[in-house]
Amino acid sequence: MAKTNREREREAREAKLEHMRELVSSGVLVLREMTNAERTKWAKRRAKLDIDSTPAERVRREAALRNLRRRAERVAP
Repeated sequence: MAKTNREREREAREAKLEHMRELVSSGVLVLREMTNAERTKWAKRRAKLDIDSTPAERVRREAALRNLRRRAERVAP
């Protein structure tokens, strides 16, 4: 039986996540927390985006960030 788009996307996502886990476990990829300087830099960029964005763009961006956080919580080991 043929797979749906959603099933194919889910499998592709799982394959990517597995590849990242392998890279992390082998030491090729290192995950680290942002430094205070990086947080400040990105906070300034976010503030500029908020100033230049329309209300609709802000709503879409916030929804996208919520979805990303929700997905990250589901995948976290």
